Amino acid sequence: MNERVYCCEASADQPMLGTAAVVDVWLLLEYRPAWRAKAISDNALGEGVRGWLTHGIEALEGQGHKVRAQFIRQPEIDRPDTRLLIQHDGALRTFESGGPGYDGLIQTPVETLFRGDSGERLEAPRYFVCTNGQRDLCCARFGLPLYNQLRERLGERVWQVTHLGGHRFAPNVLVLPQGVLYGRVGMAGPDAGDDSVERFVAEVEAGAVPRRYLRGRSCYPKPVQAAEGFADCDGLEWVALKEGEGHAEVTFNHGGSPLLVNVAPSEEPVPVLSSCGDQQLKSERPYRLAD
Repeated sequence: MNERVYCCEASADQPMLGTAAVVDVWLLLEYRPAWRAKAISDNALGEGVRGWLTHGIEALEGQGHKVRAQFIRQPEIDRPDTRLLIQHDGALRTFESGGPGYDGLIQTPVETLFRGDSGERLEAPRYFVCTNGQRDLCCARFGLPLYNQLRERLGERVWQVTHLGGHRFAPNVLVLPQGVLYGRVGMAGPDAGDDSVERFVAEVEAGAVPRRYLRGRSCYPKPVQAAEGFADCDGLEWVALKEGEGHAEVTFNHGGSPLLVNVAPSEEPVPVLSSCGDQQLKSERPYRLAD
């Protein structure tokens, strides 16, 4: 019998910068039953909830937003209501159903919740760990232990979440309201150390971006995501993106001064095992610093 190959172990040396999905509105709906491989489209939600969520996504997309819906859960907590979290433009708000199920949520359209002032604004970072093993084995094998570690440190500020993209970078963690996606958290190299998760949390809690785990800030285009990582300094504000043939010129504001970072796809394709279920390698061109 062939030994199982896990995609995140096979891709351990692949650069991660610029690999986050481009999203400017995150919709995170609590859904406690078992998640299927494509949980958002394949689930046991009632037609009313499905229609409410689908209509909300379409309405926000019609306004020009890049929307991504996810399921979230906290199996250890038996709460009497259901939560919806919405993140946009650096703000994260939570809404409660007010009772069992979704009835208290679906009475108000998602787009109305989005543009209103209701809900509780959450200031402290929330951590969403991809644990959807039905989508890819790595997400359960490596995501669940990380979820448990973070729960021990941060309690109810940590959630399990469905597929965030990039199984090969597991364990993946989305931090909101910052909107930053991290990969290989606690696994970034043999010298990461036993305290790597503690150091990751400490940096995030201090408002920093732990770059050794950075995949990208989801509200940024992918070249800008990569440029922020290569800049290797905090407090950056994206100002401009100028894309040329085979490269991108990204300008940030750093403490009142412009900072220019040039990035480009690697010159040679890199073979990648994108998922544990793949039989063949795919070619990708990770971002690099350009002259």
